[in-house]
Amino acid sequence: MIAISPAQAVILAIGGAVVVAVAGAVLLLRGRRPGVVPPPDVPHGMRPGPSDADLETPLLQKLQGWGVLMVVFFVIWVPVVWLFEPNVNLTQEREVTDSAIERGRHAVELFTEENQSGVGCVQCHGDDLTGGVILNTETNTPIQVPNLTTVCGGPFTGHPAIHRLADIYTTIEQGRGLMPSWSVRYEGALNEQQINDIVAYLVSIQDEEQVPAEQNVCTNPDAQTQADEEFPDKPPATDNPEAQV
Repeated sequence: MIAISPAQAVILAIGGAVVVAVAGAVLLLRGRRPGVVPPPDVPHGMRPGPSDADLETPLLQKLQGWGVLMVVFFVIWVPVVWLFEPNVNLTQEREVTDSAIERGRHAVELFTEENQSGVGCVQCHGDDLTGGVILNTETNTPIQVPNLTTVCGGPFTGHPAIHRLADIYTTIEQGRGLMPSWSVRYEGALNEQQINDIVAYLVSIQDEEQVPAEQNVCTNPDAQTQADEEFPDKPPATDNPEAQV
């Protein structure tokens, strides 16, 4: 092959191409048998349906197989979801609480162009909500404003009207003493969600040294019961100007 001339190589290439073309033509002619008519192209909607045997056996087996797979899937999936659902719910609850606390943190601040959700609790209760002194414009006398970082201590920390978490909501909603009502139900400016956010923030900033867990009436039911027992004469929410919140 190496010794052949270019002319011989061209002849061999042409000969090979002719052989391939002849072989393809022979195969094509053998496929076309004389007298054989191709079957008509019948649309699928007009073709005969499967036989009873084809319907009753393979299709039934297929459906049964899928049914078994679905049962196995649910047998595995339901316990897995049941096992992980508590953690998922707890995570979602923490995210909701964290979001409420963050909104409450902005709400207690003064209203500004950057903080349009501000209510201004710090104006009376101090920048860090640890209390302060304001002037009673009616009597021109100073009034001590309570420390909100100890409000969950209830009567244990000088908040005699607070025996449970609901009392904080009531105080914000209806007001107390010189503190006006803030709920829209009592002609205030805040809806329930906004009040919930503020309460969530107050609960999150409690001074753990002054409000230990065993005295936290916001989170400890035993502390609520103890407060009810030790301080049975709870002042009314609207007649206690010295215990404003």
